Amino acid sequence: MVLLDVIPNPWLDAIVGLVAMVGVMTLMALFQIWYERKLIGRLQQRLGPMHTGPFGLLQTLVDAVKLVGKEDLRPATADRWVYELAPFAIFVPAFLGLVAIPFTRDWAISFMSLGLIYVLAVPGLSFIGLLMAGWGSDNKYALLGGMRAAAQLISYEIPLILAALCVVMVTHTADLVGITTWQGRVPLIVWQPLAFY
Repeated sequence: MVLLDVIPNPWLDAIVGLVAMVGVMTLMALFQIWYERKLIGRLQQRLGPMHTGPFGLLQTLVDAVKLVGKEDLRPATADRWVYELAPFAIFVPAFLGLVAIPFTRDWAISFMSLGLIYVLAVPGLSFIGLLMAGWGSDNKYALLGGMRAAAQLISYEIPLILAALCVVMVTHTADLVGITTWQGRVPLIVWQPLAFY
């Protein structure tokens, strides 16, 4: 089960898969932000982004370039490394959760027999980044806000895990390919409507 049959090295195969996933995620994020801005513009009886590129398609890209060029401010008493690494501690676990998701029956970055547990466990670590951001800023209110956000994330994990356990009880597997294949007969929403809700 390799990404491309022409790439014999599994490390190279994983790197090509990750680069492809980052490219697709970036393009999808750009498009979704553009679409949201157009939709909100319509709801507010205006056009939304129109001037940058055809139909305003490049507006999000221009905004990203502008954001990269802005000055990076940090509080004078902040812990530099904790403060700077906090966004990465939020983003990286969420991104690593996509590693186990199979996009087709034969294409994924990594096929895992306990992929569902991995997908639930690894992105759940992003609360550490929220605590880092609050702690690193050396501000008691930011720390309280980071602790509150982390507590919310952890509390949302409990019903999510219980719903996932319902899926495992029905399908008798935690393999994401197995769960998807099992739904070829009857969708899981029929068997577990409460877990879906």
